[in-house]
Amino acid sequence: MTRIANPSDVAPLRDVIVGPYKNFTWWDLIWGSLRYPDLASLRYARNNTVQVPDHRVAGRQHARFVEVLADAGARVRTLADLDDVSIQLYPRDLAFAVDDTLFLARSRDPIRRKEQKALARYLPEIPNVRHLEGGFLEGGDVIVTDDDVLVGLSEATDLTGVSALREAFRHAGIARRIVPIEFSRRGVVHLDTKFTMVGPKLGYVHSASLTPYSRSLLAERFELIEADDTEARSLMINTVALAPDRVIIDERARRLAGAMRAHGIEPVALDFSEVTKFPGGFRCATLPLRRGEDR
Repeated sequence: MTRIANPSDVAPLRDVIVGPYKNFTWWDLIWGSLRYPDLASLRYARNNTVQVPDHRVAGRQHARFVEVLADAGARVRTLADLDDVSIQLYPRDLAFAVDDTLFLARSRDPIRRKEQKALARYLPEIPNVRHLEGGFLEGGDVIVTDDDVLVGLSEATDLTGVSALREAFRHAGIARRIVPIEFSRRGVVHLDTKFTMVGPKLGYVHSASLTPYSRSLLAERFELIEADDTEARSLMINTVALAPDRVIIDERARRLAGAMRAHGIEPVALDFSEVTKFPGGFRCATLPLRRGEDR
């Protein structure tokens, strides 16, 4: 059996799923939009730069990232390669773990729903799997703190999805409070492109992307390091923790690295710049199944 455990987004990483790196073309991107036109996708494209990477470089960057995860002691699993899905880079959005339960996301995007089938071979081994019964909610909008679960109301997640998650928590016996986080404008794909945890009580945030009230909710819980517009647009906010005191960050995020060191946290700086041309980052590229517990 596969144990699920996620007490916090920065607890030591023990077991994680990554996607296969696959070459894709502009046609793969355009064809998906033509088949499934969607206002949320249009708003996202307007606010983000989408490019096809140099796959030779991006493939090496992704492989190095996976190597670092394994070297940190995590078991690294790779999703099945689906013939009818062109891009499987970012498994974070397919599911998410909270405490001892794995929740399957509900995506409004038909391609992401198809991509979720790559999880099928793992699910029979997991004792606690929950489905959401309504709305939309993806894993990139879910951040697990020591106490609460933050959920971004992005283009991928709505209030009905948040209500469905509360109901799923009730059935799973999870007593955590769910805290919705609102954005100051449309076109934000996921919360973890505007805020992530880079330490137990330390966050990296692009405050201009949040409503003042939502920003205050984060400030109550974390000491915040501010990201500027360039850092946010370059997806530098999308970090992933190996442990409470070790976090993988973009090698270009030098201000962040300095601030983390000042708090006793080791930045593990990697180059993901070519991968990120198809917008996403280190957190997007991982689906943690187990954190915190001994191996």
